[in-house]
Amino acid sequence: MPSVYIAMSQTMQDWGNDAGISKHLYRVGFTADAPEEAVKELNETGYGGQKDWTLVGARETDTIDEAALMTRLGERVKVIDPLYYPKIKGAKDIVKVEQRKVEANIVIKRTMEGRDSKVPKIKPKDMAAFILDATLGDSSLT
Repeated sequence: MPSVYIAMSQTMQDWGNDAGISKHLYRVGFTADAPEEAVKELNETGYGGQKDWTLVGARETDTIDEAALMTRLGERVKVIDPLYYPKIKGAKDIVKVEQRKVEANIVIKRTMEGRDSKVPKIKPKDMAAFILDATLGDSSLT
């Protein structure tokens, strides 16, 4: 079954932080194979100039209309322009996620569930879940 996956490169996140973009840069990918294999291929090809990609999240989907999903994602998070940042070597599906949006999303979900609404410490898997919700649809997104 097709999947949407989220990968991160620690080297790219360090570069993004140093360049003033964001330390929360992730690659959104689509695959008909296992997401682990897709990430392995990213490392083999040096996608975005990096070879340290790791899988942080994946979700199966009924359809894999990449254009529609990327359009939907672009409405919710910023897609980094590879022409403006030559360091990412033409990688067109690197997204910048705002930490405050992810925190707000988690707090709202917890509040709606009647749980403690304290702001959590954000982890890469939380960022991946936010991106997947934004891509595939989740009505609780802010």
